[in-house]
Amino acid sequence: MISILKGILHGCWTLLDFTRRAFMNLIFLIVLGVVLGWIVLALQTEKAAPGTVLVIPVEGALVDSRQSASRESLLARLTSESPRETLLRDVVEALDLAAADPAISGVLMRLDDLSRIGMASIHEIGNAMDRFKGTGKRITVWSGGFSQRQYAVAAHASDVYLHPMGQVMLTGVASSRLYWGELLKKAGVTVHVFKAGAYKTFPEPYVLSAPSKESLEADRYWMTDAWAQLADSMQRARGLMPGTISKMIDTLPATLKELAGDMSAVALKANLVDGLKTRDEVNDLLVERQGGKKGKDRLRTIDYRDYLAGSPSSAAKGKFIAVVTLEGEIRDGNSGFGGVGDRTVADQIRAVRLEPDAAALVLRVDSPGGSAVASEMIRRELELVRKDGKPVVVSMGDTAASGGYWVSLASDVIVADPMTITGSIGVFGMMPTFEKTLEKLFVGTGGVSTTWLADARDLSQAMDPRFEAVMGLTVERTYRDFISLVAKARKLPVAKVSDLAQGRVYTGRQAAQLGLVDKLGGLETAFDEARRLAKLDAAVKPLWVEPETSFIDFWIDRLTAQAAGVFDIRGAVREAVGIDPSVIKPVVTDFSGLVRLPQEPLAHCMCQPNL
Repeated sequence: MISILKGILHGCWTLLDFTRRAFMNLIFLIVLGVVLGWIVLALQTEKAAPGTVLVIPVEGALVDSRQSASRESLLARLTSESPRETLLRDVVEALDLAAADPAISGVLMRLDDLSRIGMASIHEIGNAMDRFKGTGKRITVWSGGFSQRQYAVAAHASDVYLHPMGQVMLTGVASSRLYWGELLKKAGVTVHVFKAGAYKTFPEPYVLSAPSKESLEADRYWMTDAWAQLADSMQRARGLMPGTISKMIDTLPATLKELAGDMSAVALKANLVDGLKTRDEVNDLLVERQGGKKGKDRLRTIDYRDYLAGSPSSAAKGKFIAVVTLEGEIRDGNSGFGGVGDRTVADQIRAVRLEPDAAALVLRVDSPGGSAVASEMIRRELELVRKDGKPVVVSMGDTAASGGYWVSLASDVIVADPMTITGSIGVFGMMPTFEKTLEKLFVGTGGVSTTWLADARDLSQAMDPRFEAVMGLTVERTYRDFISLVAKARKLPVAKVSDLAQGRVYTGRQAAQLGLVDKLGGLETAFDEARRLAKLDAAVKPLWVEPETSFIDFWIDRLTAQAAGVFDIRGAVREAVGIDPSVIKPVVTDFSGLVRLPQEPLAHCMCQPNL
């Protein structure tokens, strides 16, 4: 009997040992395969043959930094919304390289999948397209239908073609949000707001049922200028008279009736497009430009990512301009899901300060702000760079408002795009309590605390008046600090800054007129300023400094993307509740934002327009 048991145990151990070895070998082979695959891909660089068309598909969100794994919302990924991103500087670099490359005969740009782009980015990419066209080469864009954001980019092309059943939907700029004040009140939620700045309207959706007069006034001021600039940009790019787009929008119903409901004909009549063609007809046109025969020869193309991989490296050698990006909401700690962390950015800035070959620093800001304390931590690190004798230039992207503007105050020069959203110099604090909600649910609370402050942050209890006073005084002090920093950095009287502040939002063009920024321009303007201040040669290149993606973030990114592909969670939600998750998302965002807001002063702007 004992010998039989020994035999069984030995067999089990042998099987277990075999399984263990096989599993470890399998893991080893998978890792080896992945590494070899990366090496092969890295070595396979494609060269452009003479007469090649460079294909640039601008997909997903146009962004400044390669950090999609940590920045993309988990909710967006799991609801199968496109997590793709296109790096702005890659598109600009590809266009500039191709402009000087005799092998590239033209560009085919695809914008169908462009889902998010800011107004400053439209300007940046449009300028690069204009430079390319300046060489005599052509940029062709075709789409089955253009949204406004897509057309704002397409307008800079040499040839814009639209499907005969498509449309160009130009609408103007809007800013709308849901207001939960009455619902929260009926649900027993008490939202305590502490605000410094009459136009600091971030808390309004949680306490009001409609926008305040101040909110409407503030939004109308900057949005009117933003739309004027955007419309003018499209009109100039297409060679249209001023006011053409506004007139087209105003007369759309009558024009559409005249043209029997044909939206593509409306676009053609307004000279928004150069022709109505199907995708294959555009392909045939490009083939003929290459000297081929339509229907027989294939279009010679190269994807811009392969083109960049095969281009000679422009890596900085010797002295360089370090570029650090600050993209997303500013928060305490490390960058990750939901925002950019002060610790991560401070470490990057500190590394630039200690690097002997980093002659200057350009901080690219695309942020609506966030934690006031975190913003100050980053600003202080920039101040130390300047104290060490290295110039600091801020390049404002789509948004550099509130905390994003706070950070910018430590620079030698602030460069803003005319369509950057900036300002919002104001501070607020917000904290919900749920004591009345629990009462409605017949739920009681209670406990022991050694001081009044020990449980003052307990959301299940009514707010102690003493804690309310503490929060109000803290917000007021932070606002005074903000005003003082602006006055000192911009060399403006405190009284004037107080008038300009109050949470008001400005376009870059308005901010320049008011003395809140130094120059108007894009990244190239910022690089030129950095070279001037650091007394560098025009040939000195920028080097982008970005945190390495951690192994965990990398696999979270991969696994979440696979889960979104395997499980149609968006479809399941739609089938279960009869509502598309894209409708639910703003609700989830608003309520999760209310609960997760830190109980500290915030310099944050709710100022992203709907393009």
